[in-house]
Amino acid sequence: MKEIIKTYAELHAEGRWDIDYHLPPEGIKDYPEDILIPVSDIADISKSKKDPTLQPDVAFQYVDISSVDVYLGYICNPTELTGEEAPSRARKLIKAFNVIASTCRPTRGAIAVVPPALHGEICSTGFSVLECMEGVNPYYLHFVLRLPSTLEQFRKFSTGSSYPAILDSDIMKTLVPYVDVDEQDAIAAAMVSGYRHYDAIVTKARAEYIGLVDNADNLIKGATEVVELTENGLEAATDATLASIKATISELAS
Repeated sequence: MKEIIKTYAELHAEGRWDIDYHLPPEGIKDYPEDILIPVSDIADISKSKKDPTLQPDVAFQYVDISSVDVYLGYICNPTELTGEEAPSRARKLIKAFNVIASTCRPTRGAIAVVPPALHGEICSTGFSVLECMEGVNPYYLHFVLRLPSTLEQFRKFSTGSSYPAILDSDIMKTLVPYVDVDEQDAIAAAMVSGYRHYDAIVTKARAEYIGLVDNADNLIKGATEVVELTENGLEAATDATLASIKATISELAS
């Protein structure tokens, strides 16, 4: 059984009575204690805002929670809107190399670095917008914010059951490991290289899939020239695989 002793004054000051909130996080204990610092020591919360409705005919790029790929943590599909179409949550101004972190369902890891192409655009109020202090690599901040030890702390700070959320202040007090600039840059370079490699593979796979679909469509239409399905770099389905698929379909239908 878990237990912890707190005074009434401590509970009252925090405004939280649940034991999970007060128990120390476990994941962060894996790091040397002397390199742990709160996010507030390396970043500030940006308060810059912009109301796009004041220019109803002007288009802008809008970043909301769904715009962030939570698998890798980067902005993949911002939405172009006009000021007239802007939702009420489209109010936070973002700048190149800000780090945005979703405060709604924060354990999903919807955290990303703002690319230069989105400098001066707008994100949802559902994000905290962080500006790195001098000497802090934004890609390193992005890296440590997405660590399991960080997401564990976000979970502990969350309020609400069906739609848990945290505050800017919760992010600021979260403990993260901090290393010197050279190590930050090395980690950042590795992460950026990984994103680019991932994008290249995904782009190629999508092109191959589209080619396969087009080829199959032409085959159904009775086209005289049909490229072999394996030319797209995809292995043809074996008889065993097809038999397994048919068996599964029959089983589900029965």
